[in-house]
Amino acid sequence: MAIRSVLPVVLLLAGCSAGATSTETTPGGTAAPTGGEVVTVVRVLDGDSLVVQGSQGDREVRLLGINAPEGTECYGDLARDKLEQLVGDEVTLVAAGEDTDRFGRLLRYVDAAGMDVNLEMIAGGHAVVVQGEHPRNDEYVAVADVASSSQIGLWSSNVCGSAVAPGSVDIVGYVYNPPGRDEEDLNGEWVAFRNDENEPVAMGGWILRDESTQNRYRFPDGFVLRSGREVRVNSGCGEDTQDVLHWCSDFPVWSNGGDTVILQDLDGTVVLHDRFSGQF
Repeated sequence: MAIRSVLPVVLLLAGCSAGATSTETTPGGTAAPTGGEVVTVVRVLDGDSLVVQGSQGDREVRLLGINAPEGTECYGDLARDKLEQLVGDEVTLVAAGEDTDRFGRLLRYVDAAGMDVNLEMIAGGHAVVVQGEHPRNDEYVAVADVASSSQIGLWSSNVCGSAVAPGSVDIVGYVYNPPGRDEEDLNGEWVAFRNDENEPVAMGGWILRDESTQNRYRFPDGFVLRSGREVRVNSGCGEDTQDVLHWCSDFPVWSNGGDTVILQDLDGTVVLHDRFSGQF
């Protein structure tokens, strides 16, 4: 079981791919392309995907190791504009690990004029890192930590609305890998928050999410975290109380290999976040 305590006091709330492609690792840890497929950029769809034209016609590409906000989400349009600026008219696709995602999109590093576009999107705070088993993961994670701690891009405290009061809500602990099969104990997986301020915090409509695109929990309308109180969000189903809420997900939310807990307010501004590393 993996229990993470974020504050000093431990919280116990409940007990080969397309084309000829290869990579080699440089001394700095980055997988430098030793091959790849040069393609023409047809259009940019959003901050982490684009359509390209190559020897096999038009194909959709998902940038490996990153996740940018959707077009309708806070910072979505800015992320898309930045990717469009970085890729230009021609890029090199470099494969590593899985060839496609569950939607059939090519998973690739995208290099433009010798620049790692995936890395640049993370470094500028235009996308969230998605931890995984690929050669550039460690570098992406390190750069992501700098971007988030520097509060740039989507990590800015006022990017999509008024600045959020610092420290209004804290993550005080979470369990991302309960004993046994995660699928059989969804409520054994949870994230806990506490309000240490003197005033209550209205959290109705706030979003709790991970690094992926699909996992989103919306706090119930009218939910208020009172001063000095804690609330735990379980991944499974159950009856909500003032102290325990339920995501009611059909599957485990938090990746055992590593993930990021992200809390956003009504405007989509990141209120707080905490990244953890695990084992795939």
